[in-house]
Amino acid sequence: MEYDMSSTGHIPVRSMQWGYTSTGLYAPIPPLQYSVNQTLYPATLEQTYEQLYQQSLSQKGDMLNMEPQPPVAWGTLGRARGSSNASLNTNPQATPACTTVLPAHMDDLANMLGSVFKGDRSIEAYKFKNSVAELQGCSIGVEASFYLQRMIDEPPAHEPLLPALGGEPMGLRHHIEADLDHWKEHGIKPVFVFEGQPTVGKDTTTLKNAQEALSETNKAWNNYSEGDSNGAVKQFGLSGSAQGSDFFPILKDILRSRDLDSVQAPYSACAQLAYLEGLPTPYIHGVMGSQELLLYDINDVVILPPSPKDWEDKTLSALSREDLKQKLGCTADFFHDILLMMGTSSLRPFPTLQEPTIISRQPYQIEDAATLLRTSERSVTSMCTAFNDVLLNSDPKWLDNYRKVKMGIRHCVTITESGNYHINNYDTVTGDNYEYLGMQLPLEVFTYMQFGVAGARLTNNFNFLETIVFPTLDGVVSEEYRKLVTEQLIAIKEQAVGLISPRVHRAFKFKDITVKYWFDSSLTTKLNRQPQPDPNIQADTWGVRVSDLDQQAKASGLRHGTLPFALLSLDDKKFSTKTVFKGKDSQAKVAGLIPNSEVLPNALWRLLHLRGYINDSHGLTSWGKALQITYKALRPIIEKDDDAHHVAEAAFLAYELLRFDNLNTRRQHRELIGGAIRGSEEDKASCMLIGRTACLLKLRHSENGYTGPLSKVFLAYHSLIKATREADRDLLEAVIVSMGLGNQLVREQKPLEELGSSLPLGVDIDVGLGIAVKTFLDDCVKPEMSAEEKQQARSDYAEKKALLPLSVNFEEDLDVAFSFFDALHEGVKTLGKEIPESDAKAWDAAKDYLDKRR
Repeated sequence: MEYDMSSTGHIPVRSMQWGYTSTGLYAPIPPLQYSVNQTLYPATLEQTYEQLYQQSLSQKGDMLNMEPQPPVAWGTLGRARGSSNASLNTNPQATPACTTVLPAHMDDLANMLGSVFKGDRSIEAYKFKNSVAELQGCSIGVEASFYLQRMIDEPPAHEPLLPALGGEPMGLRHHIEADLDHWKEHGIKPVFVFEGQPTVGKDTTTLKNAQEALSETNKAWNNYSEGDSNGAVKQFGLSGSAQGSDFFPILKDILRSRDLDSVQAPYSACAQLAYLEGLPTPYIHGVMGSQELLLYDINDVVILPPSPKDWEDKTLSALSREDLKQKLGCTADFFHDILLMMGTSSLRPFPTLQEPTIISRQPYQIEDAATLLRTSERSVTSMCTAFNDVLLNSDPKWLDNYRKVKMGIRHCVTITESGNYHINNYDTVTGDNYEYLGMQLPLEVFTYMQFGVAGARLTNNFNFLETIVFPTLDGVVSEEYRKLVTEQLIAIKEQAVGLISPRVHRAFKFKDITVKYWFDSSLTTKLNRQPQPDPNIQADTWGVRVSDLDQQAKASGLRHGTLPFALLSLDDKKFSTKTVFKGKDSQAKVAGLIPNSEVLPNALWRLLHLRGYINDSHGLTSWGKALQITYKALRPIIEKDDDAHHVAEAAFLAYELLRFDNLNTRRQHRELIGGAIRGSEEDKASCMLIGRTACLLKLRHSENGYTGPLSKVFLAYHSLIKATREADRDLLEAVIVSMGLGNQLVREQKPLEELGSSLPLGVDIDVGLGIAVKTFLDDCVKPEMSAEEKQQARSDYAEKKALLPLSVNFEEDLDVAFSFFDALHEGVKTLGKEIPESDAKAWDAAKDYLDKRR
């Protein structure tokens, strides 16, 4: 695909709603009136939907008397096989997928787990199989989020304890690699399409699904606390807390290493796949993904992601829309409605379907949805009126949400081959299209999404002018968590919005952006659109060129474009003075920064400046000096094994947590399982502090699912870490997007792709190492032991692997965790009055506690 990325000036800014204006300034699209079959339709969503429905009544009724059709073949994919330009190696050495290894005391758990995929099995009951050989030489578009969701929900990649640890599945990378080897072996090329900004209703649906999953994980924690390990692991695995879209970075990294194509959709990946499949010149020959693809204008067949058993049998399963319609005896519009009634990623299922007093067969089936709709004269509105009491009790806004989702699908937004937005059925877009399409950001912002420079979490602030803080894995709404997400992180969000809004459409400067919270539906926060000081004024003082960067990197022995370099380089007063941008005149601005060499170093300086580690003179603040001291102490660890433990990012996040008063010995939450239990109160507090710092580091683990002890108290702490990391990552992305919108960087595809893949703060670290460090200090080593006994305890813990049987090198990980704490302590000692005296003493006590147990 080609993208309109001019190297000079701005990419033209469009109006906020879905259309152009002659001036490029904000002006609503005039209300549209359009005719279908000479019937004039008004311009609002509700009126449009109702009149289109009335028209559909005149069409042919349910196809109850259709003759049975033969099984569907791959030929309905609609593209001649082998016409793709991609070259395929059809003789690779495939690597078989390994099986999930569960804890030794849970040998029978694999039989208990079964399938945990949450898709609609009643629709998949209509699937058919065909030979995988029929697809040799084809390019298949793959819905990335569904591909990942299915993989993490079903064996062998399913890791049941993932919701109890946070982070990423430990074996996911291996399983993706093994699956892609099968694609290559059979001569099929996947083209993954990634979800973009949420479509209307998606965030609300995700919120409700996450809240339901949270109730299931709470049951699992109850089982664990009662000693029912088998029941706990099964319940964690069935909770559905893990979202495939959270692991996009892993899949993207693998695709880059294999040089496989991928596409970033601006909104719905299903809509983008339908567009790609319908191109006159073949780009993909078929689509693979969820049943939601059946709602879009695909040719007919939706292939389901293959399991290892499918590859072994050399068959793939698929659904045919025409076959489903024929077997259900319904028209296209009727089929569309019952699919929506069944629920999608943007719409909850029709509440009556989940009411056992009405639908006795639970879980409900697609035939039940068809029956309900038929008994209401095939009108969703009539059906909602008939079951109004059920809707009022469970989902009063379901009908309104249904209409918005239906219109969002009818007028779905995709990206074209030339890199422009395409609005489906544009001639009939209604005047209130912002209700179901949202506000439109400049095409340039989407371009940065395409290259991984900006994520949907950041851009969604502007889409529907609201953002939701989603449920945590632990579900604990502690005082510190509430304060963090409702007060402390708001300032960072406001800086991120403040960096972008002045450089896009001017109307965004006057639109309120609302933050909503999962734990209190009545609580909202309005973001200040113009924070002071102006973040762009601060950020735009950084424009260091590659010649100076290379010279300083050579002098310091550090690689520029890293957090340690950003802090340590400013030790050189001469260099720090040169970093202040000075143009030829007062009107001069930073321009022409090269993405893969100059943008990241300057972006990291801007991030540290905005976060208060660097002052306006480009010198270090007291917090910056403390972090610099920590980086000096950590330098040997960071440089070893390419920072496998993510120490550089962990140090930055540790100081962020310190500033938010969340990295100390207070608020230990002893009501939660998994804390320190031995020794004096001071010993317990010290052990917990050291464990908290270790939660920031990566435990090296085999490619199998985690086996070991759990800790809800550390999982709750992980929620603080994750919220802080995501806010800082969004701010970093906003810095770079602002640079682009301000015409400060060179717009070239390959350098931007390299930039997107190199941004820090994108990896969610699990609490495995924190649990292991706490367990070792609390259970395995005592201060009165001799040096030989302490060393033996370390060796026993590591070599016998009694608690972490699948760790790779725990003894070395333990050393890294201890050295990390030491380095943090060195920095904390210099903070003086920046932290309470009691906290400083607690850090000293924890250092003494650790020294006695080394």
